[in-house]
Amino acid sequence: MKQSKVAKLGSAVILLSTLSYPAIADVTPTPAPMTQMEQFKRDRDLYNAAVRERNQKIRNINQIFNSAVRKARLDSKIAMQSALKPDEKSSVNAILKSEITAAIIARENAIEALGEPPIPPVEPLRMQKGFQSAKNNNEKSRRN
Repeated sequence: MKQSKVAKLGSAVILLSTLSYPAIADVTPTPAPMTQMEQFKRDRDLYNAAVRERNQKIRNINQIFNSAVRKARLDSKIAMQSALKPDEKSSVNAILKSEITAAIIARENAIEALGEPPIPPVEPLRMQKGFQSAKNNNEKSRRN
């Protein structure tokens, strides 16, 4: 019976992570050519949205994990009240530890199923003002 709770928890976590997977392929291309900075800003907005979505999924996974651990501890507390012998109490503690371990494994698997975190876009290089003035100074010195 305890194993079925763990299996239900694991399947719920995996189901949540797969149902809300982002559809990045739905992005439509822009008709006009963009400058590098415009493309960077667009990529940055997509990156920020992906990070927010991933963080929300991780929060949901952590909520499921915390509720599973709380339920396991509550069940253990109730079972401990009826346990009279030391071996019964030991058994209750062992069951609690195994349920918490199963919840940890389910949480880690669900986070791993999300995949790698999004990669931030690289800002394009800007032309330095000092470089431009040095170029002008060289041309002036050649003229003189």
